Amino acid sequence: MLGVALAFVSALCWGSGGVIFKLGLRDESELSGNLLRSIFAVLFMLPFVLLRGIEPLNLQLILLLIFSTFFAFFLGDILYFNALKTSPVSYALPLASTYPVFVAILDLFIYGFPITLNVMAASLFTILAVIAIPKETGKFTVKSFTAVLAALSWSISIVTLDYLTVHLSPLTLAFLRLAINSAILIAVVRSIPLGRQSLIFMGFAGGIVSVAGILSFVTSVKLIGSNLVSPISATSPVIGSLAGKIFLKERLSMRHVLALILVFLAVLAISQPPVMITPATDG
Repeated sequence: MLGVALAFVSALCWGSGGVIFKLGLRDESELSGNLLRSIFAVLFMLPFVLLRGIEPLNLQLILLLIFSTFFAFFLGDILYFNALKTSPVSYALPLASTYPVFVAILDLFIYGFPITLNVMAASLFTILAVIAIPKETGKFTVKSFTAVLAALSWSISIVTLDYLTVHLSPLTLAFLRLAINSAILIAVVRSIPLGRQSLIFMGFAGGIVSVAGILSFVTSVKLIGSNLVSPISATSPVIGSLAGKIFLKERLSMRHVLALILVFLAVLAISQPPVMITPATDG
């Protein structure tokens, strides 16, 4: 299923992005780093947008785009970047990956999407998988829980995508939301960070990871819906950790193997015909 495959691509991007963003934020504030990432991402997509054009917008779509952008890239990402700066990646990323639970609840109340046994099982397997990952050395603090607030903020934005993807293409949607975020951040930050490490990690690498991750995520939502995409994309801590082990030729521990099995079970659960728990409502 293409939608599931693209959800996995987004998970791989978010998993590797956690390390990239942490490196890029060493000498920058969350606001400055977010601005640099957003500007580079917009520049990377601009040639494709100019060639393809964008769909017509009305006032309702513009307001919903601003609302979605605020909770996704402004508030959500700033909270996440703060968690990355104040705690290890292996704590912050799993906590931030709890958003499928919030998405399932919001989808039920907003769209009337039924809560299926598949979604509940996939969410549970995902949470168990990120718990199973061996934690890197570093101090866990109360500030690490800003990652949970980031997850809540992201979930508010994610549920808007089910409506927005009906009217806008993934490219248009990703471009406009990042452009809006850049405009908001420029008004707040008023200067663009130009440090070498920031440009490399938050700008160039962060921009590429963001474009790939956002486009694959939005496209998968368009294909199969946010309630199915979220549990798969939230496996990013496991995928990122496993990718590092594989590419760096490090030994895989039994906890990594367990996490991989749980990720497989999450995908298997989503891929099966839905088993209803609650009926759909008229949303």
